[in-house]
Amino acid sequence: MSGLLGFNAQGAALVLILAAAVLVYLVGHANGISSQSRTRRFPTPFRRSQAGQAQVLNLKDVGDQLQAVMRASFQTRRVLSPSEYRVFRIIEDDVATMRKGHRVFAQTSLGEVLQSRSADAFASINSKRIDVLVIDRRGFPVLAVEHQGEGHYQGTAAARDAIKKEALRKAGVPYLEISETDSDDKIRLGVREHFGIDLSGSPLE
Repeated sequence: MSGLLGFNAQGAALVLILAAAVLVYLVGHANGISSQSRTRRFPTPFRRSQAGQAQVLNLKDVGDQLQAVMRASFQTRRVLSPSEYRVFRIIEDDVATMRKGHRVFAQTSLGEVLQSRSADAFASINSKRIDVLVIDRRGFPVLAVEHQGEGHYQGTAAARDAIKKEALRKAGVPYLEISETDSDDKIRLGVREHFGIDLSGSPLE
């Protein structure tokens, strides 16, 4: 009798251990399924957003560029400073008076009007700009005008101007520097000298 009671006690203990193991397995399996379900429902980008982490944009990708633009605000800005615009208007009016079919442009990228077989040389001038550019009736640049305002030669400005001037010289485009203090007539004279015309409109001897 005592042996039977001992066996029943051992059997009950074994049943309890097996039941506990099954319960632990079932609970763990259920948690795993729930976790996988949450992962599928909320992908990684959403979790990053929920955590407050900023999304890193790849600005070489046009899709990310569009996102950046859509999220930002924009305002207009001057193409030329008031002093530069004064020079631009003088040159524009004077070029029109000469009636040679020339046109005047502002803040023109050198990469749009110069070319080079050297990729390094082109990259060095591509993003640099000319304040005022005069083109002929065929659309080719014939005069580059750089406005030297107050504090113009701060930092690397002089070196950048030297790069532009040398590239234009090699392309055969005259380069004219205009000071902020130059009078209207001095600006006109500087422009007309490049076209062989005096202030009266007569050809220079």
